[in-house]
Amino acid sequence: MHRFLPAVISVLLAACAGGPEYTPIVNSEPAADSIQTRMPRTLRLYYNALPDVERSSLSLVGPGGEVELRGLHTMAADDLMIEIMEPLANGDYAVHWTTIVGDDPAEYTGEVRFQVQVEQE
Repeated sequence: MHRFLPAVISVLLAACAGGPEYTPIVNSEPAADSIQTRMPRTLRLYYNALPDVERSSLSLVGPGGEVELRGLHTMAADDLMIEIMEPLANGDYAVHWTTIVGDDPAEYTGEVRFQVQVEQE
């Protein structure tokens, strides 16, 4: 029994270290790492269970700082959705999110990045 203990400990340590951290997010609009050639009007994040809107937050940060958003809600499709109030300038953006999903009491946070490249008229 004792000769197997170091092997068991090694396996457990390997399982705990270096693996990707769990996240309940499964998709987003705009998609992660996408280039938007049409102006996005909303942000929508999809999760593996229905998020608790009251205990969730979304923010959008771009080249000019934080972007004004309005009306965080769910469409009852295991998602969070919010309106972007002003047209976005071209550049890199990050959606920062915090939520609690389903029956899981843990608070999860994450980031979705995308880029806006819309031709200026």
